[in-house]
Amino acid sequence: MRLEHWLYTVPLRLRTLLQRRRVELELDEEMRFHLEQRTKENIAKGLTSEEARHEALRAMHGLEQRKEECRDARRLNPLENFGRDLRYALRMMRKSPAFTAVAILSLALGIGANTAIFSLIDTLLLRPLPVSHPEQLRSVFASMDGGRPRFYLTYPMFEALRSRNEIFSTMFTWASHRFQMRSGPDMAHVDGMLASGDYFTSLGVSPVIGRTFTGADDHPSGGKDGPVAVISDRFWARQFQRNPAAIGSALMLDDIRFTVIGVMPSGFFGAEVASRPDIWVPLALDGRIDGPACMNSRSCWWLIFMGRLKPGISDEQAQAALKVISPQIFRDTLPPGWDSGGKQKYLRSQFFTSPGARGWSFLRIQFSNPLAILMTLVALVLLIACANMANLLLARGSARHREIAVRLAIGAGRGRIVRQLLTESTLLSLLGGAAGTLLAFWLTRLLIAFLESKQQAGPGLSVQIDLHPDWRVIVFTFVIAAGSGLLFGLAPALRATRTGIGAALKERAHNLRSGEGRLGIGRITLMLQATLSVLLVAVAGLFAGSLFHLLTLNPGFNPKNLVLIGIDTDKRQDSSIVLGNLYGRLLERVNALPGVRTASLLWATPLTDSGWDEFVSVPGRTVISKQQSDTCINLIGPRFFDTMEIPLLAGRQFTETDTAASEKVGILNELAARRFFPGVNPIGKHIELENTAIRIIGIAGNIKYFNLRDPAPPELYLPYTQKTGKTWSLTFVIKTRSGIASIYPAFRSVLREIAPDVPTGTIETMQEQVDESLARERLMATLSVFFGILALLLTSIGLYGILAYAVVRRTAEIGVRMALGARRHDVIWLVLRETLGHVAIGIAFGVIAVLAASRLIASLLYGIRPNDPGNLALAVLVLISVAAIAAYLPARRASRLDPMLALREE
Repeated sequence: MRLEHWLYTVPLRLRTLLQRRRVELELDEEMRFHLEQRTKENIAKGLTSEEARHEALRAMHGLEQRKEECRDARRLNPLENFGRDLRYALRMMRKSPAFTAVAILSLALGIGANTAIFSLIDTLLLRPLPVSHPEQLRSVFASMDGGRPRFYLTYPMFEALRSRNEIFSTMFTWASHRFQMRSGPDMAHVDGMLASGDYFTSLGVSPVIGRTFTGADDHPSGGKDGPVAVISDRFWARQFQRNPAAIGSALMLDDIRFTVIGVMPSGFFGAEVASRPDIWVPLALDGRIDGPACMNSRSCWWLIFMGRLKPGISDEQAQAALKVISPQIFRDTLPPGWDSGGKQKYLRSQFFTSPGARGWSFLRIQFSNPLAILMTLVALVLLIACANMANLLLARGSARHREIAVRLAIGAGRGRIVRQLLTESTLLSLLGGAAGTLLAFWLTRLLIAFLESKQQAGPGLSVQIDLHPDWRVIVFTFVIAAGSGLLFGLAPALRATRTGIGAALKERAHNLRSGEGRLGIGRITLMLQATLSVLLVAVAGLFAGSLFHLLTLNPGFNPKNLVLIGIDTDKRQDSSIVLGNLYGRLLERVNALPGVRTASLLWATPLTDSGWDEFVSVPGRTVISKQQSDTCINLIGPRFFDTMEIPLLAGRQFTETDTAASEKVGILNELAARRFFPGVNPIGKHIELENTAIRIIGIAGNIKYFNLRDPAPPELYLPYTQKTGKTWSLTFVIKTRSGIASIYPAFRSVLREIAPDVPTGTIETMQEQVDESLARERLMATLSVFFGILALLLTSIGLYGILAYAVVRRTAEIGVRMALGARRHDVIWLVLRETLGHVAIGIAFGVIAVLAASRLIASLLYGIRPNDPGNLALAVLVLISVAAIAAYLPARRASRLDPMLALREE
């Protein structure tokens, strides 16, 4: 019976939807038939035709009511009513194009900003890896004596952990690496990864052609195919034009012949988010690429660990198992040469796990907190936009009070009117969301271009973020768009339907008063906008001030007209003397290039968050602790201090006579000289580094070594010509006379002439290096200032709209005041005083919010206090100025009213 009922009713309901006009005509005919039959029956009872029809209508309780009952019986009324509401909303929007444009633009700005930031959050923090069952993956890291987590670990740790593992079905590890690839006569750099043999099988991803390497290939000599490589789909297209014959082809990477055995699917990037490696090779081949140092060293922290949990193993069980095996693993992998304090701290370390479904990301560590703050800021911007829209709808609702009163008077329920008004506000919000999506696409591209140009995904890898929208971004945009429509539309809808019908029909729009005062809910939204605007402007001022202090900070050197060009000699098997002579010849030729004022060499470029530090001792002194003796080391060439414009406070610079055969010499910075030789001239004194005596020949000024935020550390400069053993690749630092356009081609020409097999890195100015070191601060300052300006713009629009409406409503009052002798400036001050009073209340709450919220961002600031009074005063002054300007225009218009016209209108 139930099935027969549905087989009968479903076609009828579909016919109602698809042939609505015909069904309504049939309903009209049926109602008329029943009315005529009842009329005939009444006439038969002796009533006149008019009386019979009247009695029939009364018995049926109204034709329209009976029609509604029939429509309700179809159970399609909600859908039909929604269609009517939607069509009516579209007509109202078409009727008021200016209002519609302002509303959609305001909402597009708020929703677009939210979608852009959320897209970045989704990519870096929320999106799971495109691998098989990512929820089973767990990252493994170490906590050193309860301190900050350490994500980069050693290979001996991995071997020990894998051998004692009872919780993971598979474990894998990887490290980023930039390969030198020979392409014809030139050498090029290619982003890649060194991965353990179980890397691909653990992730559960198969190649599109060929195979992936396994544990059998993860040996220093390679497997049955020798050294093998797996390439990305992008590299396959670029290097082999997607030719299947790429399988079995040879690649010369770091002077080692690799055989291509597989191509990964498009979009696969591995387990490291925001990276796009082109080549994967077995980890054990690192011994042939970089030498055995890292593979066998207990002091080389370079690998990321991850594993896949066994079925039935919970996170609590996994953590308990790691806690049990951690002490033995850390005893077995204790690095040599550490002092007793460092050893005790190391032995108290422990392994931990964290969810690995979202992969691992170096950017996630850097930008988790900043992105959370930015998401909060854009949410406040959207809230201001909603308050702005609430003000506009309040004004519009009052202008439509007669229409709403008529609809209520002829029988429409209050809920029906509220639903209609909410449909209009939600439609506006959804259209604003659609426009905001387009804006978000543009904003997101700007963010990605900024991050990809300023950051690295990890050591040796450039940032390449895949920002295609997924279901989370789509759902987020829809939810905030629909939610915003309901948020800013509900209060105006309820207020518009609360007006008395009789009063609404009798009085004019500008004379109508609600029980809530002249502004009512608008007063509350105005104060809310002022509160949030003060908060956003103050936060923007803090981040901008922090960036300003860092930009104006003296790093200890002059970055102006300073060019950095790196070359890669790590793969050359020459002795340190031969490489030193090569660098010497190149440096001599570079100094002779046109446009070069002076040039030198260095190993660790300042402000890159990387470097080399060692424990330095002073013969005859034992009072220096290990922590105080930890000194940053850098290798430099002759005229380095002249090139960088670092002041030489005493002694001399390195010269060409400081060779491997001469006495070992060094230059201390001012901080190191005071620490190692307090109250004594260090020139001619000796220090010891790695059991080698070094005579101090100079004292240089302090410079920022790792980044601009940290204070200058103690530093020891050594001549690269006296470096024994393996010589690292050096960077040319060149002070130009003016532009840099001609330097790079001339440098490449010199390099190809002297060492054609050495690849050249990209050219970069020192100023760009400074800017890259401030990428996080620049991002926070730029976006917070943008959001602050956006908040002021939205607040001014809302303020102008509600005051313009208030002036229209008070036309008669203003006319009476002017007729009684009020002057123009009195009228202007009347409007400004009331407005600034409401803004002042909002500012007071905003100041409290700033004082409470600024502590949360204190860790991201530099050189400025979170509760800086000057910044707070500036934010208040800016908002008052914007409010005064927005209020002055309607006030000025009110002061120009003709009192006779205003009174005659009444």
